[in-house]
Amino acid sequence: MIDLVFQGWFQCRLATDPDPYDEPRGVSGYVHAYAGEPDLDRVLRLQTPPFARAHGPAVGVNVVEVWRDGHEEDDHPLEGARVELLDEPKFEGRNGVIADDGFEPIWPFALRIEQGAFALARRIVPADPEHPFDGLFAGGVEEAPAEIRDATGIGDLAAVWTARVSRLREDVETAAEPHRTAIRERLEFLEGNLAAPGGGASRFFGARLRYSYELASTPVVQDPDGWFGTSIVAAGPWRVEFWLGGWDADVMCGFTRGQLRLPTADDAAERRSGAGVRVTDRRP
Repeated sequence: MIDLVFQGWFQCRLATDPDPYDEPRGVSGYVHAYAGEPDLDRVLRLQTPPFARAHGPAVGVNVVEVWRDGHEEDDHPLEGARVELLDEPKFEGRNGVIADDGFEPIWPFALRIEQGAFALARRIVPADPEHPFDGLFAGGVEEAPAEIRDATGIGDLAAVWTARVSRLREDVETAAEPHRTAIRERLEFLEGNLAAPGGGASRFFGARLRYSYELASTPVVQDPDGWFGTSIVAAGPWRVEFWLGGWDADVMCGFTRGQLRLPTADDAAERRSGAGVRVTDRRP
């Protein structure tokens, strides 16, 4: 079994309750598209987005560890590979019509990992394409401040916001319109939330959603340099498990960490031979 562990910052510019899920500018929720910014589009992006607010984290999700049969392979050529979601996936809650807050499925879900000429790609195949969401729901909001701190290096988002306010106050002095108005709107949001009990929207940073999906489409496996040294088995599904958390409402970014599990030809041979761990209460 080969495990590709990935992590990094994602972006998702989406309206929040009580706004309609497809509200393009933000009216009543805490998320707004400010002056001169493009409409909110709900797309979950793992790589460089077409627009990003200043002074946020660099968006990008990459492979950080490669494991084979329970052992980490140091300096594997796939470390640093780009991890992408294709076809503009979105959180499909739709104001509770499809899912309540914290349970929203991601649809469509087509994962691609690439590094030079190497590429892996596969997607979810729903049993009912007209109603594709069964089995795709998150497990609900989970508090995980320690894990998110360890993954991001941020223990207090309010402190990050305080530093960001200082930088934006400098920016607004020289910014031209409509950028100047947008900065003022950001400052109003940040200062208002920092003054609110519990840090306002910064309190969402320590929460996460967990997902576990099976990818069962016809796979793309391109390994011209033989980095794996064995063939990836395409007959059965691949499983991807990950969490999304560390939400920074000012820049509409969050953090993700997870892994893609790839069965190999060696695994298939072992299953055919019947080899495996035998569980018994008999003394050795």
